[in-house]
Amino acid sequence: MFGMNPQDQQNNGYVSSSQESLPDPRSFKGGYPLYEPTMSAQPHSYASEGSHHEQERHAEAATKYKIDHVDDDEFDADLQIDDIIRNAPTSLQNKKTLKSQYSKKPPKQLSYYKAFKYSAGIKWSQFKFQVHDLSLQFEVWRSSLKVVEGKFGTAVVSYFIFLKWLLFLNIYITVLVLGLMVVPQIILGPKYIPNTGTEVCEKGYDDTVNRVCLGEKGATCIVDFLEGSGWMEQTVLFVGYYSPYYVTDKATYDGTEVDNKYDIPLAYLLTTAGIFILSFLMMSNYTSKALQDNLASSEDSYYKYCSKVFCGWDYLLTDSNSASFKKRGIHYELTSDLAEESRALERANRTIWQKLKLYTIRIILNLIVLAILGGAFWVIFYVTDFSIENSNRDDIIPFLGLVISFLPSVVITILNGIIPVIFNIMVRLEDYSPQFEIFVTLGRTVFLRLASLVILFFSLYRQITCDEEEYNECRYCNDSGVQCWETAIGQEFYKLALTDFAAVLVVVFIVEFPRKLGAKYLKIGIAQSLGEMEFEIPKNVLAIVYSQALCWMGLFFCPFLPLMTAAKLFIIFYLKKLSLLSNMMPSQKPFRASRSGIFFMVILIITFLMCILPVGFFIINIEPSAGCSPFRLQDNGTIWTELSETLEEWDSFMAEVFQFLGSAAFYIPLIIFLLLLLYYYTAVGSAQLGMIGLLKEQLVMEGRDKHFLLTRIDELIQADLGGKQQKSFFRQR
Repeated sequence: MFGMNPQDQQNNGYVSSSQESLPDPRSFKGGYPLYEPTMSAQPHSYASEGSHHEQERHAEAATKYKIDHVDDDEFDADLQIDDIIRNAPTSLQNKKTLKSQYSKKPPKQLSYYKAFKYSAGIKWSQFKFQVHDLSLQFEVWRSSLKVVEGKFGTAVVSYFIFLKWLLFLNIYITVLVLGLMVVPQIILGPKYIPNTGTEVCEKGYDDTVNRVCLGEKGATCIVDFLEGSGWMEQTVLFVGYYSPYYVTDKATYDGTEVDNKYDIPLAYLLTTAGIFILSFLMMSNYTSKALQDNLASSEDSYYKYCSKVFCGWDYLLTDSNSASFKKRGIHYELTSDLAEESRALERANRTIWQKLKLYTIRIILNLIVLAILGGAFWVIFYVTDFSIENSNRDDIIPFLGLVISFLPSVVITILNGIIPVIFNIMVRLEDYSPQFEIFVTLGRTVFLRLASLVILFFSLYRQITCDEEEYNECRYCNDSGVQCWETAIGQEFYKLALTDFAAVLVVVFIVEFPRKLGAKYLKIGIAQSLGEMEFEIPKNVLAIVYSQALCWMGLFFCPFLPLMTAAKLFIIFYLKKLSLLSNMMPSQKPFRASRSGIFFMVILIITFLMCILPVGFFIINIEPSAGCSPFRLQDNGTIWTELSETLEEWDSFMAEVFQFLGSAAFYIPLIIFLLLLLYYYTAVGSAQLGMIGLLKEQLVMEGRDKHFLLTRIDELIQADLGGKQQKSFFRQR
């Protein structure tokens, strides 16, 4: 009973009896009322005349009366009896007794095959349930998520679920990178012999790399590790180290033709494309499931309070802690729903002047937001140019060079930490609902963080490209001196990933814990107010989305970024959980979180699409370096040329097929077909929404009819009992 929604409960013994053709209750033999209504505007006057058992007998007698009037000769007599027993307003035990007494169906003897099939089906279902229960015991962070949900509600736990999903996404990406890119390079890389056309450039680039990391060079080794330079450049951490081919023992090397059994450049390109496709498919799958769950929950909004009060409890809970967490979660959801309705009523009662004042404030604040974003972009652009121009100077000390090289990463991290706080203060003045407040803050902060990375790409693009007459024979600009631009971009994202993780540690251990300790031991008003911290969902969600954006943008240039991101997310989960349970308090403005997971994923999809654009631009439009990377042999071409040349070496039919798939003759009809398909499903969806609206109106009318019938039945029963009491009174007189 408790697993059904209120409408199903009404249709299973609570209200649906009013739909039957009921005889007059006064015509029932023995004086028992035929139907005892469950909804009554007044207390029953006869409730004191009998106990609960007497009422059970009334219901049982009424059910027997209806069963006795079923014609046994009818072909569906058994179905009628089953329906009457099912809808009887009595206990399950009484229903079983009635079923055994009045069932017209003789016991059916099953054949051996059917009995075996039925028994095997039951055992298989039991086995699946047992396996499912066992798998829950090994679910990652299940108990931690239950604790967070019980104390802080579903909105906060949605952040940790999102973090967990990102962790597994990066684990899958790491497996692909290690299996198809890193391990083949480790095994086959030593078999590489420099090509005569690039040997000079490779040697010139190798001479600029300082591999010394011994004796008194310990400080230099640490600096190289932090910057990703020096000895770190000649590792599988960066794309510049990977080989364009390898020479087998049986191959005869003549400097131009090599027998490749494993094409490392092609594997590098296809693995990157496969990672992006895998990420998109996983995000689409997650979003579709979340949309289905959200649609199911929104359809139940008419009965949401009944569902939470009468159907929200899990009767399989046996642990007191789990029961306590479940109770807190239901309480938090009810509080959120009531607060949301209160805010909707407040918005509906605003006057015209209040609306005009509010819209004016919002316009002014949005103009200020645009000004802040423009200033931040200019600072990032200026700092990046300054860092690239001065980080490789020989007349500065190593520590100062380290600071200058980290300057773009530090500035971007600081801006990403300070400006969202300003946005968070400004959005409170705009008087949005907590749910929409999160959406606005997330949108602005996403734009800030992604645009800052795009500005970084643009600054690097200006340094690695120049006019044709300024290029030397090794295909790099003489002014910038960046001989391997692929590794240079990878180093910037490597430093950004380290700086981002350091910022998380600083916030947790230097900001949040000291504030809580100060509020605990210092009885000062300022310390007490600073110690009252709430878990800011937009800021924390954007932090992990930003980490994932760094991974997507930098994995082509730094293949170890997915592994670094997975390790970082694993550590962040425990850090945030520790800080949440130790330092934070539940939000004073509860809100529903049914759409939070969907919006988080929408933000991630937008981030994903914006990450693909600059990476694809560099792959398609910029000529690779001649002294490094697996694409160094592409003279007068781009990285993408590797794929087109490989297709030309295939069978002519397959080459023509892939060339057709990459041409406008394929994409334009495909886009037109998809647009027509989208229009069709939009029209179908609109029609279905209209039908759903009509069905909802019919349900409302049906509920009113049921209420009217119940009221009339109650009035008849009251009148009947009143007449009996009056007759009894006169008899006593």
